[in-house]
Amino acid sequence: MVPFECCTQLQDIDTSFTISSEALMKKCTSSRCGSKKAGSRRALRRLMKACWTHPPLEINRLLSQGTPSLHLLPDDVLLECLARLPRPSLQNAMLVCQKWRSIVQAPEFYEQRWRISMLEPLLFVFGGSGSGLASAVYCTRSGKWRAASVFSPQVTAGNEWLAEYHGVDHAQSLLHAQPAVLNHRIFIVGAIPSHNSKLWGPDSTIMYDSWTKTLCRRAPMLVPRKKFACCAIDGRILVAGGANRRDPSRDALMDAEEYIPEENLWRPLASMPRKRYGCLGVAVNGIFYVVGGLKSSSVIGMCMQPYTYISSMDLFDSKTNTWQKTKSLPTGGCVVACTVVGSCIYMLSSHAVELSFWNYDTQQDMWSRIRAPPIPSPLRLDNRLKFSCVTVGKSVYIIQVGGSIDDLLRRSGRHTRGLKEGLVLIYDTLLQEWSRGSDLPSCIKNGAACAVVHC
Repeated sequence: MVPFECCTQLQDIDTSFTISSEALMKKCTSSRCGSKKAGSRRALRRLMKACWTHPPLEINRLLSQGTPSLHLLPDDVLLECLARLPRPSLQNAMLVCQKWRSIVQAPEFYEQRWRISMLEPLLFVFGGSGSGLASAVYCTRSGKWRAASVFSPQVTAGNEWLAEYHGVDHAQSLLHAQPAVLNHRIFIVGAIPSHNSKLWGPDSTIMYDSWTKTLCRRAPMLVPRKKFACCAIDGRILVAGGANRRDPSRDALMDAEEYIPEENLWRPLASMPRKRYGCLGVAVNGIFYVVGGLKSSSVIGMCMQPYTYISSMDLFDSKTNTWQKTKSLPTGGCVVACTVVGSCIYMLSSHAVELSFWNYDTQQDMWSRIRAPPIPSPLRLDNRLKFSCVTVGKSVYIIQVGGSIDDLLRRSGRHTRGLKEGLVLIYDTLLQEWSRGSDLPSCIKNGAACAVVHC
């Protein structure tokens, strides 16, 4: 950037040279063109003046006092510089001063890193490790997992609540939780702390910052629910359906609510047209799709009511706060996982002994069946076997986050081995081909929350 002093001397530079008579004649004959150039110089000086937050004399005074020159840059220029830092350096950058911290945490900072291609997709899996809670991160460039204990059991000042999520009894804390991603932050909704917790009740919301690698506790949902649909739209988190954890009858819900991160506040939304238990949620172009689920999960007396799959999905318009016309599902069976690639919803459906894979184009309102994942069948699919779907670029990742396929194969009479717990299958939507990725680390025994973050 040109210093301010140079701009103030532009006119002096033009008049300090000796001009010959021939040059003077040419300059006089082109006075109209010269006036345009003079106007351009004045506009340039005004532009450069607007770029500085301090006048020139103030800048010289601050420099004489030893103030670092980097702090004198305008906020927009400083944002451009900080946006080009590698991801591991962002945590240290926020510790420099309050100004840098506010810039890095601003939504404009994340948008700028997206525009200059400084964001990298990382796949996070949070779950139980047998003695507490752990996490695993998958890098798409290297194709490898990195396991860590993001939920450190060490209790320090300010994070005493973390101790409530550790221990053998709490390995299922995230079993029914749902993740939602807002920029570089992951919100784990519906996490279950210790049964003795009196501060936050039966569930809470955990926010993980992928840049600072820190955790903080946020407000719980208005209704402590499980087996619910969840997604993120326009900086908000929407949830619907499921069942109330406090209700022993486990009756399905029609309630819906949204979370506003800036206010750390949940507020109710319009109820769904029907009750759904075990439903899934995705967002496409501002529409919240609540897919599948069960009609009834209630217990009457000592008897569980029969499960009936819902072959439809409800659509919620977040702008008008209204539910649209219900759309039918031709998949059959129970939708166990789904994700979005562009304007298409990819669904993994269970048929008791086999899996099917479907694609729904929301723009064309068209369904198509895709070649199923390469998993041997027949399988005995039950609550012990759990899959999760996420999107990385133009590929769909199907992750086995619960159960053991080998055990299910033996129970079904087959003896094929090799598909151990933590299977990762990748479907390329452009090539329409399946491939196998690195298995989920064995330390994640009961993975529940899977999310892709561009950070």
